[in-house]
Amino acid sequence: MRHLLLAALTLLLCVQASVAQTSKVEYSEPFDEPEDGWRKVLQLSNGNTFFFNYTGKDGIDVSVYDKTRKLVGQKNIVGDHWEPKEIKVTKIAGLYEIGGAPVIFIQQVIKRTPKLYRLVFNPNTGAIVSEEEISSLQKFHAGMAFALVYGGVEEPAFHVEKSPVSDNYAVINFNSISPESDERIEVLYYGVENGKHKVLTKAYYDAQGFKYVNYIASYVNDKSVFICAYGFNTRNSGGKDSKILISRLDQSSGAFTYKKIEFSDDFMDTKGMLAFNPGSGMLQLFTLTYLSKKSNMWSGKQTTTYIPLMIFIDPSSLFIVKADPFLGEYAAAHVKNKFNEKDGYSGMPQHMVVNKDNTTTIVQEEMFKLQQQSGSKIITLETQLGNIALTELDMKGKETIGYAAKKTQKASGDISAFNLSERVKGIWTYQVKSLRGNNTPFFSFDYVNTEKGKYLIFNDYPENFHKKEGDKMQVVAAASDMNTVYYELKNGFFEKHFLFAAPKGDTDLKFANIASAHFMDATRTYATLMVDRDGRKKQGRIAWVKFD
Repeated sequence: MRHLLLAALTLLLCVQASVAQTSKVEYSEPFDEPEDGWRKVLQLSNGNTFFFNYTGKDGIDVSVYDKTRKLVGQKNIVGDHWEPKEIKVTKIAGLYEIGGAPVIFIQQVIKRTPKLYRLVFNPNTGAIVSEEEISSLQKFHAGMAFALVYGGVEEPAFHVEKSPVSDNYAVINFNSISPESDERIEVLYYGVENGKHKVLTKAYYDAQGFKYVNYIASYVNDKSVFICAYGFNTRNSGGKDSKILISRLDQSSGAFTYKKIEFSDDFMDTKGMLAFNPGSGMLQLFTLTYLSKKSNMWSGKQTTTYIPLMIFIDPSSLFIVKADPFLGEYAAAHVKNKFNEKDGYSGMPQHMVVNKDNTTTIVQEEMFKLQQQSGSKIITLETQLGNIALTELDMKGKETIGYAAKKTQKASGDISAFNLSERVKGIWTYQVKSLRGNNTPFFSFDYVNTEKGKYLIFNDYPENFHKKEGDKMQVVAAASDMNTVYYELKNGFFEKHFLFAAPKGDTDLKFANIASAHFMDATRTYATLMVDRDGRKKQGRIAWVKFD
């Protein structure tokens, strides 16, 4: 990401500390701190809250809390089709409320064959209602490794995207290693009627003459599925031509409509998000594309350059209305001028949020990775996480203001761009433990926005709480020594608060499992797994925090 500085631009923002805590917190009864694995909270529209805990030992433990925060059900889900003990080849491809019930999509690679399972739970008891294998991809063979390592081909995977306006959802079978180019992406568009999940339409994605196609992002509404993909050729497959492809699968016709983004040559390594803005009536595609990497032979430091783009697309014609580089210049100026950081800001995108007033917030976080190469595979050993930035865009995509919050953390595993947007969907992938274990679920941050406020939530050392913007912060690396704080944006200022309670001493600590959290917009309630530490004693609780 480019360093984007405006020396003449200063934002009169500051961070004010407050030892007050929010008074709108409820807690469950304590329980043993869960072991490492997938831990996720889901609040339902019926008022119940589910807590899922999957360690790979005994299936998925499910706890159900009612509106009074009382535990009303516990189940252990072992599974008849998927393999609970195979956690190292497991990915949670999505967790949603669909048809009033919690639904988990589990991807596993068993005997070199990727499979996708759908688990539906009773919303009151946590019991399993149905468990089905709904998709599978072709079996891996030895020759496929070359294309994945050297050909720029992404790994085969399943992507699940739910509509924000209905119970419809799409399952995207991304079979990147298929010998047939036009069978590399298959879309199954689902609806739910009387609790039954039904395929409304399905279709293969026409590669538009390209040999290879990589999936980037999707958006689902109550009538269609929009797909953003990247089509490309290699020197051995018809030249070096490449384009980003925008398409729409309509339920009524069961067919795709396509459009090529003509300026998008050489966008092979591209990640992104796709959303709809009801105010402008446009699809918003936010992409991050790798450009280059430079290494310093003396320090060993690598600098990677990316280009972020905001693209506005007419959903009917798929015509590209507007495309501009995202600069984040207001937030960058704040970091330079207020944090005494001369290098400015180089945060990676974490989320794109379309607000209720039809403005858009781009959420960024600084990331620096320590990596090593094992054969052809790059392994992230550590991710250093820095300052957070919020940039506000109007309906036309123009930047109007930016804010920044100071933070410095060191996670023991991999946290990447768009991590926050994936966590919102419940996406989780197993990570190998480092020598320091796996503390990544406690790091990074959460962003919550309501009609009245914007909030940043993260774990920090108590000694950092009272420091000013220009002060040097202590790097947060030990999860057990943290407290959870939140920054509330008020009248151009970030006010600091403790999320749960101000610590009474060095060993009185309450910190959140950030990756487990779920915010329910309808009730403005943030629910998360928290760890309550008193000296050497640690207990887990579910905490519910009501925001204004």
